[in-house]
Amino acid sequence: MEKVTRRSLLGRASAAAAAALAAPRGPLRASPVPAKPRRPVDFQVDGYPFTPAEYAEVLRVAAERGVVPDEYSRGGEVEALEARFAGLLGKETAVFMPSGTLANQLAVRRLCGAKRRVLVQEQSHLYNDCGDCASELSQLTLVPLAPGKATFTWEEAAGALAAAASSRVAVEIGAISIESPVRRRHGEVFEFGEMQRVCGEARRRGIALHLDGARLFVASAYSGRAPAEYAALFDTVYVSLWKCFSSGGGAMLAGPKALLGDLYQARRMFGGALWNAWPYAAVAGRQSEGYLERLTAAVAVSEKLIALLSAHGRFEIERVPHGTSLFRVRPKTSNAPLWRERLAARGIAVGPPDEGAFWLKVNETLANVVPARLTEELVAELPPV
Repeated sequence: MEKVTRRSLLGRASAAAAAALAAPRGPLRASPVPAKPRRPVDFQVDGYPFTPAEYAEVLRVAAERGVVPDEYSRGGEVEALEARFAGLLGKETAVFMPSGTLANQLAVRRLCGAKRRVLVQEQSHLYNDCGDCASELSQLTLVPLAPGKATFTWEEAAGALAAAASSRVAVEIGAISIESPVRRRHGEVFEFGEMQRVCGEARRRGIALHLDGARLFVASAYSGRAPAEYAALFDTVYVSLWKCFSSGGGAMLAGPKALLGDLYQARRMFGGALWNAWPYAAVAGRQSEGYLERLTAAVAVSEKLIALLSAHGRFEIERVPHGTSLFRVRPKTSNAPLWRERLAARGIAVGPPDEGAFWLKVNETLANVVPARLTEELVAELPPV
């Protein structure tokens, strides 16, 4: 892997982005990533790490190709992206949302109707990271299950159903929301067999189902199951546009037309009807072409890299049980921050150390990397023990 300077890196970035996006839209195998990646590796993000200048170049080329603007997030490039993700997720329709927080809330709000309780993982984003939006803005009560775990069992869900039905004032569970992979569990997935069981039992009882699949395509790259296979278990599914698809923001919520066809009205009510969302849609649409193939290739590279680092005497590797794209590397050195600085000089980006160890995230920047060469660079920049 060649050493690059900051100036040459940015110069190649603009040319690579222009060449990639100038090609007409094609089948899912069409890759916007150049044959020789401009950035050796970035272990910090889910998608492709465009700089602001690179992102602007992507938009410039997209505009030259011909972008049809939307109006209040309806029509044009946004509508085309909605159709694309509906197809990828095997759903009748999809609706652009400005954020995953709004996508999750509007999904469970619509699914619940008059039944105001939602079963969720205690570790889920909806329960922990949304400022009680479900209760404050939609009068929903979230019931957390399986503290500290990614997966809850049907027995735990059934216990919550029984408790709600037998309380002094009986209440009903309107929906079950499952997040997978779970961010707070470092990308651990909800066990698929149990997911099938929970969804099957819920359907038999008329309980609606939502999948918080912000990183659903990451789960697919590791399991080999198509995103639509996961989504088929649920009424609605949300995926992030910025996490995996390198957009400046946005989310997609997919499901049946009868449920989501007029959801743009609720989106507007919550202040989520962006006047122009095409700058998000244009990039996400292009990056989604062939994304799963590129990430799957990157996963294969990462597995070889992990094996090489594990065999080397100066690295300790920690894998997340039932995990996906995150693994922890502890280099045997007295100066872990210096290792990070030296790697950055080579164009290899890692996050700050956590008690002398680093969480590394697999993404498509690994797709065309030679594992042995990357291992050599990681070793070469290690400060003394």
